[in-house]
Amino acid sequence: MVSLRPISAMDAPAIAAAVGQSREALRRWMEWYRDDYDECTARDWIDHALASAETGMAFQFAILDADDFLVGVIGLEDISERSGRAMIGYWLATPAAGRGIGRRAVELALAWARTRPRLDVVWAVVADANLASRRILEINQFQLVGTRGVDKRGDTGLVYEISLDNLSVTEPSDIVFGPPLTLSPPDR
Repeated sequence: MVSLRPISAMDAPAIAAAVGQSREALRRWMEWYRDDYDECTARDWIDHALASAETGMAFQFAILDADDFLVGVIGLEDISERSGRAMIGYWLATPAAGRGIGRRAVELALAWARTRPRLDVVWAVVADANLASRRILEINQFQLVGTRGVDKRGDTGLVYEISLDNLSVTEPSDIVFGPPLTLSPPDR
């Protein structure tokens, strides 16, 4: 079973460990990755994520596996009730890849997004060569809607979108978010 819960300051060691297990993949796909990423870096990112949650502009969640181990992070960012749009981003620790965890985490995040007032569309940008991430979006009913140029690695950024109104997902009563998933940001 996969679950989500709001990110917390106590997640810094687990995030740093997950990054450590995934350096090659993260170096390839994530612009935020750096070789000296450590627990202090994770703590700084969490502090920024919690501050963004307080403004309502972004919410980051720990992705937990069946044993409640943190195996990645997923978030909704650039949340705009004015435009009704938010961007989804996610990454998984390499040992968790290929087990359906990413697919389920996106499904859960979309179910959470549907609870947000005036949020209509979730979008993502993924490198054309990142077939696994593209597949996760496509399985979750995202549609390819355009491109966003070529990044510094030479990858074309593909833009995917999904309308939350047209989304067919598991009924909310069937979704396990983990302890506790609320609409308000977690305590620090």
